Amino acid sequence: TSTTWTSGAGSNAKGAIREVTRHRETWIMALLYIGTFGSFIGFGFAFGQVLLVQFPEQFPQPVKAAALTFLGPLLGSLIRPFGGALADRFKGSVVTFFNFIAMALGALVVLGASQINSLPLFIVGFVMLFVASGIGNGSTYKMIPAIFHAKAQLEVGAGLDLAEADHRAIRRAGAFIGLAGAVGALGGVMVNVAFRQSFLTLQNDDGAYIAFIAYYIVCCLVTWVVFIRQRPGRLLGV
Repeated sequence: TSTTWTSGAGSNAKGAIREVTRHRETWIMALLYIGTFGSFIGFGFAFGQVLLVQFPEQFPQPVKAAALTFLGPLLGSLIRPFGGALADRFKGSVVTFFNFIAMALGALVVLGASQINSLPLFIVGFVMLFVASGIGNGSTYKMIPAIFHAKAQLEVGAGLDLAEADHRAIRRAGAFIGLAGAVGALGGVMVNVAFRQSFLTLQNDDGAYIAFIAYYIVCCLVTWVVFIRQRPGRLLGV
């Protein structure tokens, strides 16, 4: 009996995953989640190495950089629940929209600090990125169930039973949340690839920061167009 139940649960989970991949909002949220959770993972891995390369005179030994590298990931982790709380109060899409603006500004600060070789400004910019990515983790995570709940409301309006619509919404949201870790890991890889390519091509990390700024601006615009801008058929409450 237990084997049968486990097999059935696995089949249902796979079916739900296949189902959510057919929703365009799933891929839009993947784009946004790469920008928030992916950035958090990628910067967490890259911060220490970038410090050593950018400021070799201040950090002649890796152990000295290690005293600072924990700061960003710690702040980003601690502030994530605050992002969820803000999403509950102001809607996840609104928080995510302004959060990507903050992330673009943080990357701009880091780019400027790199240009003038300022360690204090560099750390300030990275702290901004870690804090914003932490808040964005919370707000984008809150958007996922809100999207499928809004879809359930549309289905009820089209004649679907309320209980069935709620069941579908929970099932779909759970399936996408299960994909979120893989999506975030992809973003972490992309961050480190961007740094590597920038150093190989330009012999500095400026190209990576410009790419991050461009990505965050794209995410900001997508959030506005898809979830905030007033138009017929927009999902409400996200």
